[in-house]
Amino acid sequence: MSFTVLCSFALAFYVVIWFFDSFFKSCMHYPYYAFLEGTGLKVGILNFSWTTTAFNRFIYRWSKNLTRILKKWFTCGYIITIFIFLPFAIWTLMAFIFEHFYETIQLNTVPEVKAMLPGVNIPLSDFWVYFLSIGLCSTLHELGHAMAAAQEDVQLISIGVYVFTIIPVAFVQLNTEHLNSLAITKRLRIYCAGVWHNLVTALIALLLFFSAPILFNIAYETGIGVRVTDFSDDSPLKDVRGLELDDVVTSINGCEIKNTNDWSYCLHMAHNRFGICTSAEFIAQNDEIMMETVKENDVVECCRKDDLYSFCFEYMEPKIAGDSVLPGQYSCLRPRDMIKNKFTKCMEADGYSCPRNSHCLKPSMNNHTYLLVIERQNNNPVLYLGLPYDLHKTVYVDQYFPRIALFSFFSPSQFEKLLRYVFIFSMGIGFLNVVPCYGTDGHHIARNLIQIAAKYFNKNGDFVTFFTVFTAVVGTGITVPMLVYLFYQAIVDN
Repeated sequence: MSFTVLCSFALAFYVVIWFFDSFFKSCMHYPYYAFLEGTGLKVGILNFSWTTTAFNRFIYRWSKNLTRILKKWFTCGYIITIFIFLPFAIWTLMAFIFEHFYETIQLNTVPEVKAMLPGVNIPLSDFWVYFLSIGLCSTLHELGHAMAAAQEDVQLISIGVYVFTIIPVAFVQLNTEHLNSLAITKRLRIYCAGVWHNLVTALIALLLFFSAPILFNIAYETGIGVRVTDFSDDSPLKDVRGLELDDVVTSINGCEIKNTNDWSYCLHMAHNRFGICTSAEFIAQNDEIMMETVKENDVVECCRKDDLYSFCFEYMEPKIAGDSVLPGQYSCLRPRDMIKNKFTKCMEADGYSCPRNSHCLKPSMNNHTYLLVIERQNNNPVLYLGLPYDLHKTVYVDQYFPRIALFSFFSPSQFEKLLRYVFIFSMGIGFLNVVPCYGTDGHHIARNLIQIAAKYFNKNGDFVTFFTVFTAVVGTGITVPMLVYLFYQAIVDN
């Protein structure tokens, strides 16, 4: 299912609720409005929201019981947000602009920034994790505002959830008069509380992610390879001679695999061209080369076209070998037989050198095709001609092996996936809310910082108004086009 199908389902859902909303408003006017008011529901174009006051008393009571701790907590939060994260966010934003729009400048230390869309650059099967992660990060963000406001006796009017298309966003409504009557430092504690909670959430998610193998060690075993759990519909590796479900992959092209990090690393290393050290005796007994070789599209074909199991190999000149064969000579061999036992790679970095009485044979193929030797536990290796990208995107693997069958219904990989999304969205929400963009926390943070500067330099209210509007216009003018560009790039590139 593609991103277009997901958008179609979302559009159909909103058409249905818009129809029923319009129908009830016309036919059951008063009862329906009473229902909406009583439940806090509100339906709009491609959005709906829900507000409630049910949690207000709980938040006030909890905040007051932890007054001493929370006051230090939010003070620490606004200091870190303003003096560390705000400069980092502005630097990242400027670096992103220079890196993408000025080709002469290379900033290799810029963090990767990209839009994440289910069905486009992340699997659509991750939709619920995507939805849950955004909702959780947004809720914790707004909970920070609510608790910090309760600390300063600011009236909490209501809390709620706003869903625009498929994106859930939590929100809190505070008494503006109460908030504006506070001292600047107290207001900053409230405005920075959401970003601070996002930073802490991201840190906790990161720590849990790297601790997951230890936390689940009692029930699950790791470090023995990766297990194939599923394939995408277009995967070229789920054929009869490809991989099978529950296969345990232990290496790719001789690169040892113990966990999912090794899996990604080995697929990256699979882009390195290599040859296979093959004994002269094996070549003499198994070479099926044609009398005349054929060169098609700069690739030498030395095997019969009806031979599906053999492949043309080129001799690479070794620097250190007993029997040297000049390059430009070829042999037609079966690669499956060549790697039946433990095989030795020979690469350009080591001069294509092989042991005595053996030759380095490199597959004859174009620049867009790679030979991947995928070794499996208790099974024959799988040979694949194609791109390492095909394995990375179409084969789903898991590094956790349940110690007993009882734990097979759940994999910690799902928990790791949730933590990964929580980290990404927490940092993303924190980033967007600390930048001085209109309507975000950054707008209010900037205004309060400008008020501090105006007080220090003894400036009047016009100074505050001008620079507040200026920073909001500049921040919005940079951030909004950047977001549009990121979403456009994500859709076009995929």
